[in-house]
Amino acid sequence: MEKIQTEYTVTVSDFRQASYYGLFLRHRRPLQIMFAVLLAAALYGIGSSLGLGTPNPLVFLIAAAYLVWGLLLFAGTERDIRQYLRTPGNFIGCTYRATLESHRVQFEIPEWNIKAVQQTGNLTCVFELSHLFLIYTSAQDLYLLPCRALSDTQRAALRENFRRRLGKNFGSRFRTT
Repeated sequence: MEKIQTEYTVTVSDFRQASYYGLFLRHRRPLQIMFAVLLAAALYGIGSSLGLGTPNPLVFLIAAAYLVWGLLLFAGTERDIRQYLRTPGNFIGCTYRATLESHRVQFEIPEWNIKAVQQTGNLTCVFELSHLFLIYTSAQDLYLLPCRALSDTQRAALRENFRRRLGKNFGSRFRTT
């Protein structure tokens, strides 16, 4: 992989996408159950309204409980996002500089005098979403790399490099070609 140098800013949209991805990672199984219960309750309600059985209020009560739980979970995430945006010194809108090589990654935020360098193989994990890479240099430190800062060729090379060097610690919905 050739050295990639890019400069970009992280937007609220990037931060929101990363936050919701984290939410879905942390609560994957309960959210899958919630969506299945809501779908089953909707189909049950349609079926019972068409005369295919008598409606059982317990089904709708369970579906309503899952719906309230899901809404509270999403509202909590939105509250956390807004709270971070109100925090003085947040990194939204700051200029980032990234240097990505096959064997190491480096991120800089010049206006905060932050510089992080990590060997690629020592990254905690990397996730590629549709519009950005989530690069965890440690369990606590996350750097967002929007795909708009990369060409298609650079993105494919970066994906392949992470896949090769990180193995199961790299997640992407894109396959190598």
